Amino acid sequence: MPASANGPLQVALLGPLRVWLGQDEISLGPPRQRAVFAVLALQANHVVPRHEIINALWGDRPPASAEGSVYTYISGLRRSLEPQRSRRSNDGVLISHSAGYTLRLPAENLDVKVFDRLREQGRQQLASGDHEGAVESLDAALGLWQGEALAGIPGPFAQLQRERLAELRIMTIEHRSTAMLAHGSHVELAAELAGLVREFPLRESLRALLMTALYRSGRPAEALEVFRETRRALVEELGIEPGPELSRVHEQILANDPDLDPTPVRKSLVRHATPLSIVPAYVNRALQQSDKRRYVGRLAESTRLQELVAEVLAGRGRSVWIEGEPGIGKSELLTVALADAGRLGCQLAWAVADELSQRFPLQVMAECLGIDTKAPDPRRAKLAATLHGERSTEPVDQLLELVDELCAISPLILVIDDLQWADEASVLVWHRLCAATRQLPLLLVAATRPAPDRVELRQLRRAVESRDGEVFLLEPLTELETIQLLREIVGAKPGPVLREIAGRAAGNPLYVQEITGTLLRSETVSITNGTADVPASSISQAPRSLVAAIGKRLEFLSSPTREVLRWGALLGLEFSCTEVAAAMGRQAFELLDAFEEAVSADVLVDAEVQMAFRHPLLRQALYDGIPKAARGALHRQAAEKLAQVGARVEQVAEHLLAASTANDRWVLEWLAEHHVAVSNRAPLIAIDLFARALETCPVGDPNREVLLAALVKVLFRAGRDTENKARQALAIATDPYRSAEMRQLLVATLYRKGELAAALDTLGNAADDPAVPEIWRSRHRSLAANFQRGDLSDLDATQKSADKAYAQAVTTGEPYPIAHALQTMWLVETVQRDHVRALEHVDKALEVVGVDPEFSEFRFDLLDNRTFTLQNLDRLDEAETTMLEARQIAAQHLPSSGLQVAEAVHYFWVGRWDDAMLQLQTLTEDGPAISFYGLREPGPAALLSHGVSALIAGHREDGKTAARHLDAAEEYAPSSGAERENVDFLLIARALAAEQRGEPEKSLSIMDPILNPGFAPLMLRHQWLPIMVRLAVELGDLDLANQALAVCRDEAAKETRPARAFAAAARCEGLIAGDPEPVMAAGRHYREVGRVVELAAALEDAALLLAQRNLLKDAQCALDEAIQHFAGLSARWDIRRAESRLRGFGIRPSPDISVFHPAEGWEALSRDEVRIAILVAEGRSNPDIAAELGLPRRVVQSHVARILGKLNAHSRVAIVDEVRRRGPESLQADHA
Repeated sequence: MPASANGPLQVALLGPLRVWLGQDEISLGPPRQRAVFAVLALQANHVVPRHEIINALWGDRPPASAEGSVYTYISGLRRSLEPQRSRRSNDGVLISHSAGYTLRLPAENLDVKVFDRLREQGRQQLASGDHEGAVESLDAALGLWQGEALAGIPGPFAQLQRERLAELRIMTIEHRSTAMLAHGSHVELAAELAGLVREFPLRESLRALLMTALYRSGRPAEALEVFRETRRALVEELGIEPGPELSRVHEQILANDPDLDPTPVRKSLVRHATPLSIVPAYVNRALQQSDKRRYVGRLAESTRLQELVAEVLAGRGRSVWIEGEPGIGKSELLTVALADAGRLGCQLAWAVADELSQRFPLQVMAECLGIDTKAPDPRRAKLAATLHGERSTEPVDQLLELVDELCAISPLILVIDDLQWADEASVLVWHRLCAATRQLPLLLVAATRPAPDRVELRQLRRAVESRDGEVFLLEPLTELETIQLLREIVGAKPGPVLREIAGRAAGNPLYVQEITGTLLRSETVSITNGTADVPASSISQAPRSLVAAIGKRLEFLSSPTREVLRWGALLGLEFSCTEVAAAMGRQAFELLDAFEEAVSADVLVDAEVQMAFRHPLLRQALYDGIPKAARGALHRQAAEKLAQVGARVEQVAEHLLAASTANDRWVLEWLAEHHVAVSNRAPLIAIDLFARALETCPVGDPNREVLLAALVKVLFRAGRDTENKARQALAIATDPYRSAEMRQLLVATLYRKGELAAALDTLGNAADDPAVPEIWRSRHRSLAANFQRGDLSDLDATQKSADKAYAQAVTTGEPYPIAHALQTMWLVETVQRDHVRALEHVDKALEVVGVDPEFSEFRFDLLDNRTFTLQNLDRLDEAETTMLEARQIAAQHLPSSGLQVAEAVHYFWVGRWDDAMLQLQTLTEDGPAISFYGLREPGPAALLSHGVSALIAGHREDGKTAARHLDAAEEYAPSSGAERENVDFLLIARALAAEQRGEPEKSLSIMDPILNPGFAPLMLRHQWLPIMVRLAVELGDLDLANQALAVCRDEAAKETRPARAFAAAARCEGLIAGDPEPVMAAGRHYREVGRVVELAAALEDAALLLAQRNLLKDAQCALDEAIQHFAGLSARWDIRRAESRLRGFGIRPSPDISVFHPAEGWEALSRDEVRIAILVAEGRSNPDIAAELGLPRRVVQSHVARILGKLNAHSRVAIVDEVRRRGPESLQADHA
């Protein structure tokens, strides 16, 4: 904090300019010198160029002596602010630069900044429905005013600032009045507003508030008189009538409109979390003592972090990445910069990762958000139990929803220190949260050492940079900063020998502190004539590395204390006295002296319930000091002792993993008893522990059967080969349930490896064996149904297999095998393009499975099948209704369903490209799918997602986005059948890119696989063939065009009811024959069923063919309609292409045709976005809005982010202001 010898600098500008150093008010000299100070204060911590200062004082006509006068004023200010400062020094409160000056002043020490923060905080509370909190914040903001701002300060700059601040004060008063009205304080408010109206007689908004307050106070006549007085004043003085807002209130009062009555705050539709304050004990202690800490340098970084805290209080989120070597000051920077965050109104959640964190999925995020089974908040306690279940994706979405709800309470700051040790799943969740900062009051701060080997960290840093985040790369302290730190430590000017020794630290502040601390503890430092130094012989004795310096600190501790601390280091960065005592086999009171010595030596921080090492490197040095040969035995001892006192399962598992010989009788029995918990909470650790235990577990030991089965299950969940282990487990299983489960997993493993015959042989007649438990017989039959489908290379064989499976399933009456056989029939009919019969099969299958939650995933698949069929029958409204049903199932049971891709494809064809991109945005921003095992998104979904995104971007001439998706798709080379079925959008996007580069031949070659029916039987190739024909005709390659036509006709002939393929074939025929009629017929079909994209393309082709026949008027009409549709899609490439194709005939779009729709502003919002904006303005959180509209939370999140982008705004508060500015009548029209 900037200060002089007298104390911190405090500045007040909301009234006469006043400045204090500590408790003493100081004089700043003559008016223009005070004006210079005001300019610097309002732009504190930024360089203010001299020419700006000159303009601020004299405007456009400065005197010739202006620059010299500025130097004089700066010198005078320095004498007032820093009377003890040396003339040559450039380190203090007022800093000179080559181009200007900087005043160092924390935001909280300037009343204008505090006013801005409280004002924005109050606006946000008002928007979220916290009217009482809003009044409190806005009262505090207004209480800072002591008269006219900058009173007595001359110059044009001061005058502009006076006017700006006065307007903000009035707006703050109006916000406070609105909050008081909503809180029911209309009686008290009426008296206040009456005085304000006299002060600002022509401000209609104040009079509207006064009228409302009077009406609600039972004084309607007086309210109407206010309107009459206002109208008379406006007409007489300005010659205008009252505005719409005042007139509307007047009409409501005349009509006794109930909308004018106080309205209760709408209750949230979802459970809300309690406010969050989760900070490690030792960090909390450091935060409380931040003003006493030695902290030098990093002014720009700490100031920027404090500014970001102010921004998040105003509703604008951001993500921050802090990187630096160990000891460079990352944690210190966080402690200093965020010390006041909680007091200012932020929720603060803070976690520190350690090396073992990497083995426990989502552990760091769970710690950061206080998700624990013992949490006082039932929501977090329940989430902790869910988090360790076998399904890892559902709790992730609940975790993200929890963050949403916390942000609805008040601004939230999440901090993860030592991110380089965080588990992969937590890193990927952080990646998702980075996307959420665009529209939530959420500040993410991650501190990490350089970790070049961790790909996900590099991806996360790029995500922070790409989303307007801040990246701080902490460099070593400068020589002057190192000397300053030395001076603060020793309490005097450092001498030459001390400076030379400190120079070994190479600017590492922790190293400097440890070296100096060693010298002070050895009483080597002496102070003579105000200079602190050490003997020259100390140079050779000083530690030569940071680790060695920390080791020197520990040498001053007694031997018993070091032994206790080694056990503490064994337990982790934080531990309790009870845990150390238990691990050592001693009583807690016996260790008190050791803990007191360690706290006095500043090695430990006493945080009441917990002890913690002051710095992670202290713990590392102690742990590394334990001989490797002894560590394993100590970890083994700690595991058993901690288990005896009821430690968490994962804590015991950590120590067993670190114990090299953890395979004795106690370990075997503990693992057998807790194998479920270990598998769910730490599956990767479980694999290692179970495998190691089985190496020495005797044959015939009952624990062997349990552990082997547990290992098979966790390996199968991890996607690893379990065949050998499953065979062993099946061979020794004595429990019927366990035996059946091992058979199921073995059969599934064989099928996964492509060994169908072996799978069927292993399954045998188990499905009919009465000795097998009924639940497993049913599961065996369901598994067998999956095997009997076969592939699509022989449709007749697949159909016969489906018929046989259906007949067998009907005899047993089990729903899954029946529905599965019907789904196979659907598949065959779909490949054969008999979509009418396909629909009958899938509808029957849906009827069979019903709404049983056990079949939720299967029902979702069937609904996806039904959507596909309805789309092919051009029953698009029914398809969208079916998708809605699938969405509801996904929301309840399948949060990672991938439905967004299917919806995006549908929206692509019906011309809702913004909605398509929105759906895909939720996938691409989320990054890879989060899993306990590091799994990634499936290839088919990735290919389709990137393909649709790239194709839309290409049509919109957004080359950068298109290239990004095309590059990303390179990772997923289509190899499997499913991937080839979903590669068509990607092929067309690549072909479009080639066409745009002027390479039509290459474009056609890229599309070549579409002509091959064997490439992907389910691919709807007919939807792309007209594009291929158009290019081939333009190049004069009629052989290729006719080849494409033949394929399209073949597809159309299979349609029992003419639909899409039939229309596509007509387009191809018309293009080849030069006949516009078939193309126009196809266009009529597209128009009737709602296929906007194909309609626009057909109209463009028809326009060209009509023009070639000299039917210019008809061609003009067709082109105009095509351009209108392309404009609705923002398809700039298509517009330019259409114009180019018709230009030779003298046909251009009619002047009254709007080529482009607005991309920014309220008018750019879709109907759904308007609806969501209104809900945001009501103070609803994303989960609230999602519940009301039946949308996934992440889709709502993307909607809000897109609304902010279109409004060029940075926070939800801006949406609230825009909605209120427009008024209810305008919103109703937009909503309609």
